[in-house]
Amino acid sequence: MDFASNLRQMLWARIGENKDFANRKRMADALGIDPSQLNRFMDGERGLSVESLGRILDGLGARLVLPGEAAPEAAREVCFVAARAAGAGKDAPHPAAEDYFAVPLATEAVAARPGSIPQDEILGWVLVWRHHESVRFRSDLVAATIGKGELSMTPTLHPGDIVLVDRADKSPDPAGKIMLVTEPDGGCAVKRVATRAVDGDVELVFYSDNSRDFPPRVYRLNRDYGGELGRAIGGRVVWAWSDMSRK
Repeated sequence: MDFASNLRQMLWARIGENKDFANRKRMADALGIDPSQLNRFMDGERGLSVESLGRILDGLGARLVLPGEAAPEAAREVCFVAARAAGAGKDAPHPAAEDYFAVPLATEAVAARPGSIPQDEILGWVLVWRHHESVRFRSDLVAATIGKGELSMTPTLHPGDIVLVDRADKSPDPAGKIMLVTEPDGGCAVKRVATRAVDGDVELVFYSDNSRDFPPRVYRLNRDYGGELGRAIGGRVVWAWSDMSRK
């Protein structure tokens, strides 16, 4: 299968009920491209401009990997050395290393950047069972700590909680996904995201679960981010570790 056909197949797989995009119009709006151009491409009538192709690949979280290069994934394979199992019987089998990812833990600002996490900015490692439904088939994962005093996502998330972010999933559709976002001034936070087409641009709404104290913030994809979705969204939150003793 050639590249264009493969890309069409990937796009079709993300459209439909309970998927990333309800329809092709919503997909085009979220990716910041002309709906008619997307329709003609997906129907096999014509190709894409370089600019539109770039926006689609950015929106899908794609990475360019040249022949002979390794994909820059953040999560690493695990090698257990005399692993100690807690809460299991004496004769219980030890955990299998191939069933886990070691995911780097970083601040929100560091986690939102593309590429590998620099060694000196890794705060620690989080062990993730790779067969869980929220993790399966994902590998560009990073963990981030909700910062001290960050109360905008309470009661869902509290300061000190850890979120697992899939940096390959930057699509804001359907509305309401919890995502790691970057504001135009460089500030990073975990917010819910919604989009809508406005005056030839795409409006990005970053809103909180604690909306009374933290009202929504609204930006434009082209005006504020140069049309690059990856500058606005670092990835989707797919899992969280929360201190249940406070709830």
